[in-house]
Amino acid sequence: MRRRTALVALTICALLAGCGSRLTDEQRAALVVPQGGSAGTQDSAVTGEDGAVSEGTAQQPGAANPQQPDKQPNPPGSIAGGCRGTGGATDKGVTAGEITIANISDISGPVPGLFQSAQQATKAFVEYFNATQGSVCGRKLKLVSFDSRTDSGGDQQATSQACEQAFALVGSMSAFDQGGGPAATGCGIPDLRASTVTAQRQRTPVSFGAASNVVNLVSSAGPDLVKSSFPGAIGNAAYMYLNADASAQNARSMQKAAEARGIRFVYSQAIDIADVNYAPYVAKLKETGTKIVYWIGSAQYAVRLQQAMRQQGYTPEAFITDPSAYDPAYVRQGGAAVDGTVVYTNGALFEESNAQVALYKQWLGRVAPGAAPSYFGMFAWAAARLFVTTAAKVGPQLTRKAMLDAVRQVHDFTAEGMVAPQDVGGKRTSACMTLVKLRGGTWSRLAPASGYSCGSLIDTGVGG
Repeated sequence: MRRRTALVALTICALLAGCGSRLTDEQRAALVVPQGGSAGTQDSAVTGEDGAVSEGTAQQPGAANPQQPDKQPNPPGSIAGGCRGTGGATDKGVTAGEITIANISDISGPVPGLFQSAQQATKAFVEYFNATQGSVCGRKLKLVSFDSRTDSGGDQQATSQACEQAFALVGSMSAFDQGGGPAATGCGIPDLRASTVTAQRQRTPVSFGAASNVVNLVSSAGPDLVKSSFPGAIGNAAYMYLNADASAQNARSMQKAAEARGIRFVYSQAIDIADVNYAPYVAKLKETGTKIVYWIGSAQYAVRLQQAMRQQGYTPEAFITDPSAYDPAYVRQGGAAVDGTVVYTNGALFEESNAQVALYKQWLGRVAPGAAPSYFGMFAWAAARLFVTTAAKVGPQLTRKAMLDAVRQVHDFTAEGMVAPQDVGGKRTSACMTLVKLRGGTWSRLAPASGYSCGSLIDTGVGG
């Protein structure tokens, strides 16, 4: 087993272009933990009567007892290493030895497991932090998880429960996140989400997205990259979207931004979730001579649309969709029908070398063997990292108010190069973007040639 562990560590080092000065101490620490588990053991998840699932605290030699401060120093280079001592029980969900955080994501509903990757990534970060990074001012992390059920009522109920059990919400993701906004505001819980997707949640004063997108502010980089990649097709575009709050708001805003940058739309159409016959929509695309089809909504419905397009022998020059399609499940489900899909993203590409993405993948494999990394999982991991570094800056006297004040000062967050610069505290959409394309079942960079293309922000007035 020791030989196998060493081989695994050496292999990962090779993939990351060497284990020398290019890796931080925290990354080196993560590489030497044997595969198949954390440095200690994980308490079994326990489901309570209120529906919360406690993921426990990773236990290891020297780990903190929830009632006693951790006396072990953080390892060199720890992301929370600047914080020493403990302030005891300073606020709800905080003890001398533990900080309880909650994740609320869509697990059940019309699309089962819609944002399960965000919950898995948050759990992966908690495992990683507790096993390799020491503590936040003597406190380990404890995670409780909730299912928002792809429903605004479910999000509201889960938020109300989390208000009483946890210090903060971390890495959450819900298609109907407007539901929990009033409850979060009422209890003053810091809500550091993977992303906020509705205008209502974006206006919630305690809610911030690691992906700092807001509906009314759209980067010019997206439409400009499309124009440069498909110059002969921009006069005949269509915007199709799922008829749900988040999808509809974002589609209207992004279409207006694209129009402002010179893309002409000949067709725009909302599609109800219950609609199973996409043939009439494809017929309209053909009739209008559409050459670029934009789609916003669950990747499952994007597959349905493209399958209907294939059945009618219709192939646009580009099929462009949001990052929910940047996922192995989309490729498996759609097969040949989805080949050629173009996705816009403001996160690192899984196919390229990135040290923080490598950590996310590694620890995801520990908590959810066989699970694939996703865009939303990446930003949930980033949100958890931001929570820890911000809590450490607040110091031993950790309170909800102090945490919120500190988050509002975060304006250029990249999670160590994992994502494009995000103005989390200012709640302004990232100005930077990349296009990736699916070719032969494999994703690869389309534009720009490297890094991100960054533009200006267009205020569309939609949802602002």
